[in-house]
Amino acid sequence: SLYQKKRDMLCNGLADCGYEFQKPQGAFYLFPRTPIEDDVAFVAALQEENILTVPGSGFYGPGHVRIAYCVDDRTIEKAMPGFAKGIKKFKK
Repeated sequence: SLYQKKRDMLCNGLADCGYEFQKPQGAFYLFPRTPIEDDVAFVAALQEENILTVPGSGFYGPGHVRIAYCVDDRTIEKAMPGFAKGIKKFKK
């Protein structure tokens, strides 16, 4: 389906960057673990890369971010360098 393709594109890209997550079977969002405990700070770091995510603590999942992938494929592709930069700021 359309969303499976978007999910796979996002999952493959984030896995290549070193993010940890469980691949969702349904829905239209991903819930990867943040490289630091403070998910709000990590969301702020992604915002510096022009990537909009939501802290997982708002969804009873502290230490995670919520990423919606009901967006254009090009948006997902263009976000990958920012996701890579975001995680590299904190992973040693």
